[in-house]
Amino acid sequence: MTPPPLWLDTQGVRELLNLLLDRLESAEQRGSAKSQSVALTERSWPTLHNAPFESHKEELWAHVMALCRWGWLQVKPADALRSACGYALAPRVTVLNEEALRHAVNRPQRLQSKEERWRHAVQAGLEAPAAVKRAVAEFCIDLPDHAMAQVVQQLNKLPSLADQPMLLREVSAQLFWGMSKVLDKRQALVAALLGVDECPFPESPIQLQVYLPVGGYTAVLFIENVTSFEQACQSAGTALAGLALVYASGFKGSAKRLRLPGGCSLYYAGIGALGGDVQRTFETWLFGRDDSASPVYFWGDLDFSGMRILAAMRCTFTQLRAWEPGYAPMLQTLLAGEGHSPDAADKSGQRPLDTCGCRYADQQLIPAMKEQGRFVDQEAFRVK
Repeated sequence: MTPPPLWLDTQGVRELLNLLLDRLESAEQRGSAKSQSVALTERSWPTLHNAPFESHKEELWAHVMALCRWGWLQVKPADALRSACGYALAPRVTVLNEEALRHAVNRPQRLQSKEERWRHAVQAGLEAPAAVKRAVAEFCIDLPDHAMAQVVQQLNKLPSLADQPMLLREVSAQLFWGMSKVLDKRQALVAALLGVDECPFPESPIQLQVYLPVGGYTAVLFIENVTSFEQACQSAGTALAGLALVYASGFKGSAKRLRLPGGCSLYYAGIGALGGDVQRTFETWLFGRDDSASPVYFWGDLDFSGMRILAAMRCTFTQLRAWEPGYAPMLQTLLAGEGHSPDAADKSGQRPLDTCGCRYADQQLIPAMKEQGRFVDQEAFRVK
């Protein structure tokens, strides 16, 4: 075996090789690609740029050219390798053979952190688009008795459970060898994998706050925000007369467990009907899944997130529609150029949608939001 040339152990060459390895390790820690190039500037390789004579610079550059011929490095532009003073062309260097560089400077492979190992496992094994991989990579799962690659393979099974009426810990136990707490505080991971805005699996039975009119009701209205729900319960307005009012936080109203007796807990408002036929009628409708028994509506913020809640709830309540008495004044405000920009209310991350399945929302509400580029919050309106 031919011994390595002596110049490979000189200060200038070792400085360059260690610089390149430093950049590789820094990129690994950030989760970036290894193929990024390094500009050979006065700051990055001072030995070259501070050499007192041109002959010294040309000698160092000749060593770089040799490393390229060996297949250790790549230099761009390629013209820089055709000149003894190619360093003057502001070249960029990319490592092609990391193992050879480490051997040359006696620098063993750096031990990766668990976060880096998780990112690599996700990139290699998760069956999902790149954007989803990036999101999942932020939630490191390190289980002592299982390789991270095995954990990722279990995550690939999560979409098959998406329609199951399960609690989050039940899902975790199903996926991760009976361990029920793996997905605790990782709801964002679940949402990213399923392509939804919020995790559909509740941590505990969904809590529904319900107001039932004493004289009975003719329709059910789901209200997105608790402030508007409370105002509606206290209202004597004719638009709300004969409506059963229901509040379930955010996307929880779309969960299929909502229509199972063990999947939700009902809390009835004391100013409404308690017990008796009205309560029995409501629970028969909710758990009987007979959507023809009562018309059902949704009223929430006039923003894309509110429309996504409406769309998601239509999977649970098939006849659900946007409540026009609530949305009409909000729409009028929006078309008048009022409301707020997404950035002003920390809603810039909301994804637009084209349809939600409700004719009124699809033909009027969603197009108006897209045209105006603004949203309207529900709490600013009292229905009379």
